[in-house]
Amino acid sequence: MNCLLLAPRRYPFVNAIRSGLVQNGVEVTIVDYHDFFDNHTNKWVKRYAPLPRKIRKYWERPFDAKVYQNYLRLHQEIKPEIVFIYNDQRISPDVLSRMKEQSRIAFMLGDNPLYSGSRNYYNLRVLFEADYIISPSSYWKRQLERIGVPNIHFDSFGINSGIFHPIPAISDSQKNQYAHDLAYIGNSKKNNWGLQRLLFLNSFSGLDIKAYLTGEIDLWIKEFPQLNGKLAVHNQYDPSFNNVVYNCSKIAPIEQVPSLIGGIHVRVFDVLGAGTLPLLEYSNDVVELFKGIDIPVVNHYKESQEVAEFWLSNERKRKECIQLMRSRVNEKYAPPKVIQRMFKFLNI
Repeated sequence: MNCLLLAPRRYPFVNAIRSGLVQNGVEVTIVDYHDFFDNHTNKWVKRYAPLPRKIRKYWERPFDAKVYQNYLRLHQEIKPEIVFIYNDQRISPDVLSRMKEQSRIAFMLGDNPLYSGSRNYYNLRVLFEADYIISPSSYWKRQLERIGVPNIHFDSFGINSGIFHPIPAISDSQKNQYAHDLAYIGNSKKNNWGLQRLLFLNSFSGLDIKAYLTGEIDLWIKEFPQLNGKLAVHNQYDPSFNNVVYNCSKIAPIEQVPSLIGGIHVRVFDVLGAGTLPLLEYSNDVVELFKGIDIPVVNHYKESQEVAEFWLSNERKRKECIQLMRSRVNEKYAPPKVIQRMFKFLNI
């Protein structure tokens, strides 16, 4: 069986999707539409994406036309039984309609199309062509079902052990550079989402925390002087580095992304894969996933430091919790199991 996987290569969790497919005997071809263009063109389209559509159309129409042409060319060459798409990947309903003549269509939602800033006019419309949709938020599922989106399932790709795993022997140089009680990896945004993220990190400022952020951090250092020396610029899409950082820490705080609305952030699985304890901002789906397990949850940022201190001071309980959480995730969301559920629904 062949699968055409349309997804951004830079996202580490795409490898979890690929792993789940491969372990079910599927031959996977990953296609990132950015590869159809040179760096200059990709940067141009991204840089000017905020401009009005009536201006952007002059370069976006030929850009999208080339994307569609290459998607259909590759589809004819590979002849996949299934086309698996992360978010929308700039695809159109017309292209999907032609693909559906030979293939099943599946989506993995990384963002809710009703909230995301996608510049694809069809990012919601294409979901109506789907044979199967995976949503990491039960709220998204209910919301999209309400408006008529078909075949949507609450699910998530769990630990990808090929990338995130305990490292038996951390080198002394790595320990000296990255060993902190708390480690955070994410991005730095100069908007309200970025402010919310720094408010979360600042709630741990009295502890030994290091936050590795993609993007500029000068603004936030000025806004949060308590975090001076605790923020570092880093490319969050370097999974091997992320695994080392998590392995060198005891706890990894994970805030709830505002648009995820009660769902499960993929970083929960990355942290557990590395053998580190995630300290989680409350969300309905996370609490439901780990029901029956005493996990570290923050209901209000004023509680953050107290919760972290408790788990830092109880090493045995912390290690037991990690093992229980890892077992639960592997039981429910191991990547091959997610694919098996999809294949069962599709009668593959």
